[in-house]
Amino acid sequence: MLGNSAIPATDHLDPIRLILEHLSNGNEVIRTGAVRAVAAIGLHDNRVHDALLASLLDEDPDVRTDAMDALVLCGKPEEVDTLRLSLCGDPVREVKHAAIQALAKLNDAASIPIFRQLVASRASDDVAWEDDSDAWDDWLDVQVAVIKALGEMNAKGSIQDILAARDDEEGQVLDGPVFAALAAMGSDGAVWLLSIAQTETGLGRKRALEALANMRSELLHDYLDVIVKDSAADVRRLALPLLKNDDDRVEALTLHDPDENLRCEALSHFAAARPDIVVKSLSDPSELVQAAALDQVQLPLDVELHASLIANVLAWVSISKSSLATAAARILPRLAPEMALEPLLDLVRDTTRPLEARLAAVSSLAHLNDASSTERLVALLSNETQQVRTVALTRLVERCNDGDSSAGHALAMSIDGTLLSPDKAIVTHVDEDGSDLAMSKIDTPPRGHVKISRDGKIVEVEKGEGVDSAQSTLSALQSEESQFVEAELAEDTPEESGAKRKHRRPVEGPDAIADDLRVVALGIAGRANDRAIETAVFDACESEDDALRLAAWRALEQRAEAGLLNAQPEVDIEVGLTDENPAIRSATANILAMTPETTHALRGALLDPDALVRAIALRHCSSDGEAITALSDSTLVVRVAALERILASKDTGLAALVFDTLVKAERIDTLADACSKSDEILTLSIQALAETEISPKRAHVLLEAVARSRPVYG
Repeated sequence: MLGNSAIPATDHLDPIRLILEHLSNGNEVIRTGAVRAVAAIGLHDNRVHDALLASLLDEDPDVRTDAMDALVLCGKPEEVDTLRLSLCGDPVREVKHAAIQALAKLNDAASIPIFRQLVASRASDDVAWEDDSDAWDDWLDVQVAVIKALGEMNAKGSIQDILAARDDEEGQVLDGPVFAALAAMGSDGAVWLLSIAQTETGLGRKRALEALANMRSELLHDYLDVIVKDSAADVRRLALPLLKNDDDRVEALTLHDPDENLRCEALSHFAAARPDIVVKSLSDPSELVQAAALDQVQLPLDVELHASLIANVLAWVSISKSSLATAAARILPRLAPEMALEPLLDLVRDTTRPLEARLAAVSSLAHLNDASSTERLVALLSNETQQVRTVALTRLVERCNDGDSSAGHALAMSIDGTLLSPDKAIVTHVDEDGSDLAMSKIDTPPRGHVKISRDGKIVEVEKGEGVDSAQSTLSALQSEESQFVEAELAEDTPEESGAKRKHRRPVEGPDAIADDLRVVALGIAGRANDRAIETAVFDACESEDDALRLAAWRALEQRAEAGLLNAQPEVDIEVGLTDENPAIRSATANILAMTPETTHALRGALLDPDALVRAIALRHCSSDGEAITALSDSTLVVRVAALERILASKDTGLAALVFDTLVKAERIDTLADACSKSDEILTLSIQALAETEISPKRAHVLLEAVARSRPVYG
C-alpha cells in the first residue's frame, strides 16, 4: 500500500512556502490555484492567513473571491475592519457575498448597520458595485445574504427592515430568506411568522407555516393558546408537538377539530399515550379518521366493544371504497381471524375496490397461517392485477425463507413460466355494457344506500329513508353525549357518479400475465433460499428474451451477494461476459469478482467496451502495469477503479508512476483523489511545484489537484 505519512516540512520541502511562491505568478489562473491550494493544506498557518488577506487586493476578481471564501473559515475578530472594507469597496458580487458570511460568522455587531442598508437598497453611496448604472441584478444575492446574516446574528432590531424588504412590490420574492431569518431570531421572530400565517393567504402563508414548523417547539410555547384557537387548521397543527398527553386540548383537537386531516394527525401523534381517544375516534363522522383509528387500535378490547368492532370491520371490508377498507383489511386477521378469509378474498378479487385495500387484503391473507394459506397465495399469482401478484410473490418469498417448500416450488414455477395454465397466462378483457357516459348526475339512476345495524348487519335502505352514512354502531358504546360537533370548515366533496365508476378501469399491468410474472418473480424471489429457484434462474439466464435474461442475471448476482449461489453452478457463469447487453456483462463480472477462484475469468473484461465492466475487472484481476495504464482512461469510473487497485498494492514504489501518469494525462480529478488518499503522492505533487521551468499548464494541474485534495470551500 502506498505510504500515508505526514508531509515533511524541512528546508528542502516547505509545502506552504513552495505554494506561496506561485502567488506572485503573472498568470491569474496560477494565482487562483495557489490561493486555493495553500488554503487546502495550511489554512491555519499564519503565513497562509497573511497571504489570504493580501490576496484581497489582487487585481483578479477570482483570486479575491477564493481568498475571501477561505477567510470565511479562518477569519479572526481583529480582521473585521479589513473584511468590511472588502464588502464595501470590492465591486465584485461574489466577494461581497463571502465577506458577509465571514462577518456574520464572527458576529461582528459593527457590520449590522451596513447589512441593514443592504437589505433595503444597493447603498451606492457607501458600497461599490461592478455596474455603476444602478442595475438591480447585482444586488439580489447580496440582499439575500445580508438577510440571512442578520438572522444568524439575532439582530432583532432589523426585523422591520427585513419585513419592509419583503413587502417591496418592486423587489424580489424574499419569503424564504426572510422567514428563515425570523425563525432564527427565536420568539421575537415567531410572533411575526404567526401574524403572517394568520393574516395572509397563498404561498406566503404556506412558507410562514413551514418556517414555524421548523422552529424548536419550545420557542412557540408562549403562543400556544393563540395557536390552538386559530381559525386555520394549518396553524392549529403547530400545537401538536407543544401539547402534553394529559392536556384537555388534546381531546379537543383529536375529537372535535373541524378539520378531518388535523384530527388524523392528532390521533397518530397521541395514540400511543391515549388509547381512550383512539376508541372514541372509531365513531368519528369521517371515514378518514376512522381508518386512522383502526390502525392505532390496541388489542385486546372490552368484549362488547370487540364484538361491535368486528361487525363494523367486516362491513367496511365488504363495502367501503375509501381508506377505511384498507385499514379494515389490515386489522381483520388480528381482530377476527376465524371470520377473515372470505371477506378478504372477495376484496382482493373486486377490481372496483381501491387497489390499496386489495393489496392490504393480500398481506392479511398471508397472516392467516392455516393449512391452505400458501395455496391461496399461489392462486393469487394468476390475478390480473400486477400489484396483487407482486405482493403475493413477496409473501411467498417470506414463507420460502421460513422453510415452506410449497412456496419455493411455486416461486420456481413462476420463474420458469410453468405455473399458470395457458388459459390464465394472458388476460382477455371483455367490454361490458354500462351507463351512458353522457348521462348527467340528475338522470343517473339512484344508487342504493347501506346501513350498518346495531348488531353489525348490513341493511339495504330504500331511497327516501333517512340514513346517516357516517354513523357507526360503535357510537352506541360511547357516552350518550355526542363526541363530535359538525365540521363547520369542512367542505362536502361530491361523489363520482355511477356512470363514471362503471366505465372507469384502472391500468393494472400487462395483459401477458405469465411473462410479466417471470420477470417480477426473478426480481423478488431471486435470492430466496431454495435450490429449485436457483435452477429456474439459471434456465432464465439462457432466455432469448432480453428483459427476462437481464432479470435472471441480476437475480443470479443477488444470490451470489447473499452467499446462496451453488459452488458448482449449473451454467457456466463466464458465458455472461459475452452477452451483447452491457448490463448483463456487468452483473456477470460482479458475480465472478465475488470469489477468488473465478476472478481470473475477468481478464478478458479488461478490454470490454463498457466502462463499468472494465472498472470491475480492473479492481479484481489487473496487474500493476495494467492499472497504471488505465489511469489515463477517458472514463472517470475506470480511473477511480484503477487508483483503488493501485492503492491496495503491496508495491510501495508505484507512487511515482501514478503521479507521472496522471500529470501527463492532465487528469486533475483523479490526481486530487490520489493526493487525498496518499500523502506520498501529495508530497510528489508539491515537490513538483518547485521546478524552475514549470509550465503554466503543469502548474495549474498540480495546484488544482492539491486544492481539491483537501477541500475547504463549502
